[in-house]
Amino acid sequence: MLALLILVDLVTLLASASIWLALGGDAGVVGVAAGALLAFVAAMLPLIRHRDAEGERPLWPPLILVVIPLAILIVGLPAWGVWMYLDSRPVDMSHRFTLSSDRPLENGDTVVASAHTDDPQPRLTITFGLTQHNRADPLCTPGSKLTVTLPTGAGQDLPQTRAAGERFVLDLGEGKKEIKLSVRLTAEQHCALDLSVVSAHLDG
Repeated sequence: MLALLILVDLVTLLASASIWLALGGDAGVVGVAAGALLAFVAAMLPLIRHRDAEGERPLWPPLILVVIPLAILIVGLPAWGVWMYLDSRPVDMSHRFTLSSDRPLENGDTVVASAHTDDPQPRLTITFGLTQHNRADPLCTPGSKLTVTLPTGAGQDLPQTRAAGERFVLDLGEGKKEIKLSVRLTAEQHCALDLSVVSAHLDG
């Protein structure tokens, strides 16, 4: 029975450690937890060997060994559930993008929109806005379009062309913390437009 309890402890710890590491957890935390469990088992063995031969006194060390995996499950499973919920929520990137140029864009101009995130997700949804730089110029915003391209090797690097205000959905790939997009303007001649990021978020 005691051997079974110790086995349950070790299996529970290894399963928890595997999940933790798969989710990007710190390997040092796993090592410390494993060392603490092994030290605890080693400390319990002498007490177990010196229990009453008749077995009348409660065998409390094995009961403690039962508590350990239960505590891991009771604390770990809710924590894992909360982590999964938080991780599944979109990461707002609307105010994190910067443009390589703040001057007005004209037909054929290209700028780079870049951002950094410490919570990488594989998919980016982003919407750009265009506004008339000089209100005295003829209105040309409605007919203008943007072409967004990811750098080669960043994931889905095929160009996407949309009108301003429409969403671009881009496959960034896994674990990408540095995001760079090439944004090219197609507009009528002599149109000067200001580019901005209206909204952006990352999700899975």
